[in-house]
Amino acid sequence: MNTLRSLGVIFLIIGCSVAAVAAGFLSRGERWPAAVMRWWGRAFARVCGWDLSVSGLENLPPGGAVLVSNHQSHADIPLFLTAIPGEVRFVAKKELGRVFLFGRAMMAAGNILVDRNDRRDAVRMIREAERRLSRGERVVLFPEGTRGVDGTIGEFKSGAFRIAGGAGVPVVPVFIDGGRFALPKGGFRVHPARMTLRVLPPLRPASGGGPLQPHEMTRLAREAIVAAQAGQGAGARTL
Repeated sequence: MNTLRSLGVIFLIIGCSVAAVAAGFLSRGERWPAAVMRWWGRAFARVCGWDLSVSGLENLPPGGAVLVSNHQSHADIPLFLTAIPGEVRFVAKKELGRVFLFGRAMMAAGNILVDRNDRRDAVRMIREAERRLSRGERVVLFPEGTRGVDGTIGEFKSGAFRIAGGAGVPVVPVFIDGGRFALPKGGFRVHPARMTLRVLPPLRPASGGGPLQPHEMTRLAREAIVAAQAGQGAGARTL
C-alpha cells in the first residue's frame, strides 16, 4: 500500500509541477502557480493518508510575518500549504531548485531559494524576503538549517529573526511533528502518519518600548517550540 501511495505522490508532484510552471508562463505572475502549489499540498496530504491536527491559527497576525518552525522532513512543506490559510512563501536551500520540475514550480510560485555558501546570494535572499514581508506576505523559514531525524529540536540560527527585525514584522513560532514518520529523511517512500501543526503566540516588541533583539527572539522562539513539543496535542482540531 505504501508503494502505491509513493507512486501516487510521484505522479502528483510531476503533474502539479508541470501545471505550476505552465501557469506561471501563461499568467506571467505568481498567483496561479501559488494556487496550484496550495492544491498540491492538500492533495499530497490526502494521497499519503495523513491525519492532520492543527491548532493556534488565531495566533496568526494580519499582514506580513516570519513563520519559524522546527524541521523534520520534506513533508513539512505540504503540511504548511495544507494547514496555513492563504499564501505562504518558503525560504529553502538552492539544492531544492535542482529537483526535476518541482524546483521550477517552487520558483514559479514565488518561493525564495538561496545558496547558503554564497554571501551575495544570502544578501539577495534577505532583500527579497523583506520585500515580500512589506507586501503583507507570510514567509516560512526553518532556522535549524537542516532536517532532524529523531524529533530532537536543534539549535536555531538567527537569520530568520534578523530578517523579521529588518522588515519590522512579528516572528511566529510554529511547532510541527510527524514528518519524520510520513517521509523519513534519506528515503522516498511516504507513509500514513499523524501530522501536527501548532501556531504559537507571535513574538512582538518588548513592553519596555524597544524591539526584541535577534538573539533574544531566536532563544524565545526555540524555547516556545520546545515547550509545545513537550505539551503537544492541547487544543488541536483535526482537518
